[in-house]
Amino acid sequence: MINPELSGLADQVLASIRRRPKHFCSIARLAKKLGCEKTDIISAVDFLRETGYQVKTKRKEECAFISAPDLLLAAEITHGLKTSMIGKTAYSFKSVQSTNTIASKLADIHAVKGSIPKGAVPEGAIVVAESQTKGRGRMGRKWFSLEGKGICLSIILYPDIDPASAPGISLLTAVSLADTFAGYGSMKVGIKWPNDCLLNGRKAAGILTELSAEIGQVHYVIVGVGINVNQLRNDFPRAVAKTATSLRAETNKEIGRVEFLQRFLTAFEKDYRRFQKSGLKGLRKRILTYSNLIGNKVRLDMRGSIISGKAVDIDENGNLVLDTADGRRSFNAGEVTLLKR
Repeated sequence: MINPELSGLADQVLASIRRRPKHFCSIARLAKKLGCEKTDIISAVDFLRETGYQVKTKRKEECAFISAPDLLLAAEITHGLKTSMIGKTAYSFKSVQSTNTIASKLADIHAVKGSIPKGAVPEGAIVVAESQTKGRGRMGRKWFSLEGKGICLSIILYPDIDPASAPGISLLTAVSLADTFAGYGSMKVGIKWPNDCLLNGRKAAGILTELSAEIGQVHYVIVGVGINVNQLRNDFPRAVAKTATSLRAETNKEIGRVEFLQRFLTAFEKDYRRFQKSGLKGLRKRILTYSNLIGNKVRLDMRGSIISGKAVDIDENGNLVLDTADGRRSFNAGEVTLLKR
């Protein structure tokens, strides 16, 4: 079990020594600065090494930061993160059942609007994990995650919106994620309405948005995101091998997961601010650009009720608009499948 005091001291030591990489710092000076003993600093350095950081020491008198691991650690995610809110508070785990479950419990600490208790989890806080044992997707599906290869993420939001507008957060997340993917090379990046991101036609990320609300008021929204970053093609289970992919599989390059996550969080914050002001209106052009449905014939499965038609639009509420045999209709949910021409 991790000693919280040692972990906290290790974070302070890391913040001090990484300012000048490969420069040796006096352990005695660090101890004086942080108000502890030299032996405490040495224990903190050992803890950093065990975590995956490369830290050199000289005769237990000096230490130097060399490099950081590509692990989803709170200290790494927040270091250099160019956001004002999203991701500034991070809770990181090696393995959990579900980041959404943990995020929901944390969000429950936050009182209803107008009464925020001391210690409440701030908006934009994230929960990340190297893997999930019971990760879930839409319609009760299981989300496959391989430790050290992908990103399991949940974002806690307290949007001042009507509950009817909350589904639009899935689409804004998909747009932010698509933009982030697009920054890594010349791939065909797409959004499969309402909550999947595709790379060259295969699923690379899924989004599960859950909310706590009452009539006219949203208490909180949890945005769960599973992202395939460094999986190889043979890493995927047989059941999804033909439909799933990763950024590495499409670019043939190993990707820094922390860097990817920071890019996504920065893009998400910008789009979330825009969404708070004008809903999906300001994002709609990008949604339509990335959509793989518009102009195609599709089948929409709404838990047993099947509708077929031509996808003609995704409106300002995030609804999929179809031309069907019964006329033009809008749908706010469902499992959509492209039909062969």
